[in-house]
Amino acid sequence: MKFLSLGNKQLLLLIISGALSGCAGDSSRLPTETLKLEVALPTSWKAAQLSGTESGEVSDGWLKELQSPQLEKLVTEAFGHNHDLQIVALKWKNARETAVITSTDLHPTVDGGISSKRTRSISSTDTASTINRHQLELSAVWEVDLWKRLSDQQRAAVTREEAAAIDLKAAKLSLAAEVARSWYAAIESKQQVRLARRRLTADIEALGVIEERYHNGLVDALDLHLARSEVATTEERLTSKEMEQTRLLRQLETLLGRYPATELMVAEQLPEINNPIPAGLPSALLERRPDIAASNKRMVAAELDAEVAARNRLPSFSLTARGGTSSLELHSLLDWDYLIWSLLGNLTQPLFQQEKLKAEEMLEKIGHQEAWIAHAQTILIAFREVEDALAADHYHQLRVASLARATNESHQAAILALGRYQNGLIDILALLDAKQRAYDHESNRLQAVADRIDNRIVLHLALGGSF
Repeated sequence: MKFLSLGNKQLLLLIISGALSGCAGDSSRLPTETLKLEVALPTSWKAAQLSGTESGEVSDGWLKELQSPQLEKLVTEAFGHNHDLQIVALKWKNARETAVITSTDLHPTVDGGISSKRTRSISSTDTASTINRHQLELSAVWEVDLWKRLSDQQRAAVTREEAAAIDLKAAKLSLAAEVARSWYAAIESKQQVRLARRRLTADIEALGVIEERYHNGLVDALDLHLARSEVATTEERLTSKEMEQTRLLRQLETLLGRYPATELMVAEQLPEINNPIPAGLPSALLERRPDIAASNKRMVAAELDAEVAARNRLPSFSLTARGGTSSLELHSLLDWDYLIWSLLGNLTQPLFQQEKLKAEEMLEKIGHQEAWIAHAQTILIAFREVEDALAADHYHQLRVASLARATNESHQAAILALGRYQNGLIDILALLDAKQRAYDHESNRLQAVADRIDNRIVLHLALGGSF
């Protein structure tokens, strides 16, 4: 091997030093705008909270607060069979294997092989000869992590795997809430169907009374036609309610991973929510929300990506080792006397790709800023969701109480109206109006109860768990 002359040495040093100064002089850490969250986040919620009790210990048993053991079993079933959840689980496994692949860059790459070759030749004297040659080769390449570029790549991949694992938790929480909401919507629909059937029965009975009075000449044909029209309208309402019930059952069965055959039996009555929201819930509860935690992980991973892109402009150093044996006899391959080896160090530096690498670094820094802004937006939306649900719980409670009073009074009015109509004191329109008000108020009360339950589930979802 020939040694470099003095001039060649100086030229090589100038090339390396010039490349290094090009990286450092242009700054591997490009200036980035400082992003600030302009919204002041409170330590407690602004929405009214009705209870004066102290906030209890945070737990994830919010399903038990809904007082439905059957619902808990259905949520467990959904965890095992829901297809969307299985896709999220596969994405997490994908991210985990990607992290494993990335971690291998920190370790040497070792390859080995063994080969045998037989050659036959014929000399000028027409004498044939056969030669066997056997070779054993091993090679190893290791890139030295001078600037922690490889380790940061691994950290970014691991962080994304952690974010994917948190996404799985978020998907489970969201699925549990969706199953619960569908469950109580199906119960409310079942009660609406039962109410519509009761209303149809009452309308048919009233029609019988009116037909009898019509045949006795006590009322004219107008009353008869209005009563028959009311029965037909109630039949249409019942059909619509039954159609909605089957739709909700199919939706729930699909969430459970079952065939949508409308065979699921739901409870008969909606539960009454008696446990108030504890006062003084800290806003720090949002720290357990999976979507916020996952967003934070992705923001950290994006920052690591920017660091890796910056260090791609720096030189890389690797070691390459090769060794092996070559022998005419197979049993001599492991004989150290035949060993041949070499060790080579490589220092490489991109010289004419600085603009490309600089642009790639800027792209990663922009990606980090996007992740930061997305994280801030995720936090802000989380606060809005909790504030909306807290405020709505108060109004839903007032709605339920008001509609309960309206339902009771309207049913009493309908009973009085029927008696007065039979005595000829009011006309058919007044009777139909009183009956319609009674059933409409009862239907609205059922919907208000279901809305409050649904809002309570949304609140637990917004808080990331129970109170």
